[in-house]
Amino acid sequence: MYKLDHIVHFVSSPEKAMEQLKKQGLHVVKGGQHEQWGTRNALCYFDSTYIELIDIYDHEKFREASRVPFSLHETYVKNYYEDGLTRVALSTTTIEEDAKKFQQMGFKVIGPEHFSRTRPDGSVVSWQLLYLGSDDLQLNLPFFIQWDQPEQQRVQELKSLGTIQNHPAGPIKIEEVSFVVSNFNTAHALLKLYNFEHTQMTNSKLKADVLKIHTPTGTLAFYCPIDEGDVWNMLMERGQSICSIVLAGAIESKVLHVENANYVFQ
Repeated sequence: MYKLDHIVHFVSSPEKAMEQLKKQGLHVVKGGQHEQWGTRNALCYFDSTYIELIDIYDHEKFREASRVPFSLHETYVKNYYEDGLTRVALSTTTIEEDAKKFQQMGFKVIGPEHFSRTRPDGSVVSWQLLYLGSDDLQLNLPFFIQWDQPEQQRVQELKSLGTIQNHPAGPIKIEEVSFVVSNFNTAHALLKLYNFEHTQMTNSKLKADVLKIHTPTGTLAFYCPIDEGDVWNMLMERGQSICSIVLAGAIESKVLHVENANYVFQ
């Protein structure tokens, strides 16, 4: 089973973005450095699911990493280094089998490959990544991650380190990752990969058709405009992209704008 694992938010400074989110009642901690990619991050966890605030400290290493097709790094470069919500990762426990299956389906597959990061306390966390895509998709598919630690053990360790804690803003969880799209091609490709539970409807207020793909840890919602309105305007302004993260369980409803990203507290 695939689950929403994390959302990558490129920012100008993880420290500054971290302080902005902390002022709004979210628990955010420093992550560490990805030596192989030239990036560093801060992390905001909701049990096993999290938001990754990331920036570049070594542009040469990052440019090298961006040569990998369908990778997170390639996406950021193709977006002209525009900060904001850039990609979504789904967790899996069958990454080797996934690679073979997706390739047989006709997708281009990169990986899986092993990676690691050293935490501020000196401990090492490791995982495997799998990228896939198709040249006819304008919006990238999620990439897949398999952690080397079992989920329960990893979550317990993150709690003991203080990485996972209660949020002052309330018992918050990630409810939805919202995309604006010109068509449902990427969503249909995702449904081809796995028989996700999904729903489709028309939102007359937003003047958009909506296709929602449900995972046990959060929904991927694709909004496609059917007339001029808010969704149409977002699509014209930024193209097909992730526009917001919806956080459920907040004490106070509000919308926070952080470096081209909307955090919707409900």
